[in-house]
Amino acid sequence: MNRTIFTNLLLFFLLTSCNPTSQDIKELNKLLKEVEKLVNEKESKEPLSFKKGEEYTVKVVGVADGDTFTGLTEDNQQIKCRIYGIDAPEKKQAFGNRSKQTLSDLIFGEEVQIKIQNKDRYGRAVVWVVFNGKDVSAEMLKAGMAWHYKQYSKDKDYAELEEQARQKKIGLWADKEPVAPWEFRRKK
Repeated sequence: MNRTIFTNLLLFFLLTSCNPTSQDIKELNKLLKEVEKLVNEKESKEPLSFKKGEEYTVKVVGVADGDTFTGLTEDNQQIKCRIYGIDAPEKKQAFGNRSKQTLSDLIFGEEVQIKIQNKDRYGRAVVWVVFNGKDVSAEMLKAGMAWHYKQYSKDKDYAELEEQARQKKIGLWADKEPVAPWEFRRKK
């Protein structure tokens, strides 16, 4: 909210809800200066640049689906992250909820290390994620909860992990005709 609007609304509320004394007005001015200081501090933070190779430690505060989460940096900046190398089922797709739950069980509420790979067309940081020394993309592939996103990743280890999960019919590979998320999105 614009600072001026906020200040005017606060003043209006306080002045119409009581008969302020000079002491009340002094306290109100003090409060307004503190609020203005906080607003200025928040506005002065540089937005994250998402430059390839940059590394952050983030606390995972939200999981949107099996390959997307929101993290908070150490200075409380939110960063929406798309996990590198995998594509998980969409929410309305078979195994979509199970994939999201698997990722939540792995990282929700935890501090993870991310390394920026690039930025996607939606403005999300595409990140390689490590938690407790484990590659989260690899863990999702092993659990059969994601496809190796070969269009954007040529990682041979990821391809092998997907193939192993397929052969063992783990997770989404237990489905008779699993539909790749990019195919599901195209049909919609």
